[in-house]
Amino acid sequence: MKIHKKIFNLSAWLAVLAVFFIPGTLNNDNEPLRTEYGFPLRFLTDYHVSNSNGSIWFISNMHINLLVYFVNVLFIYAGIHVIVYIKKRLTKKSVE
Repeated sequence: MKIHKKIFNLSAWLAVLAVFFIPGTLNNDNEPLRTEYGFPLRFLTDYHVSNSNGSIWFISNMHINLLVYFVNVLFIYAGIHVIVYIKKRLTKKSVE
């Protein structure tokens, strides 16, 4: 099976941009209040804790799960690949 680099690149960017454009889920079931981002699976977690250590970095209370990110990229890649395949099949039948 050949991997289409353009589709893979697009799916990787869509997974990253989903963090900015799709609202996160606020979880308050356990003590550290957190917001989770990502689509279709949540791979970025922002913990809302008081700044006890005095860090000025905005990513100091974030957790990025790269394995889940790559699974998101594969899901989006498969979805785009299916859409392109169906589009090719429909345009091929309409020409005949």
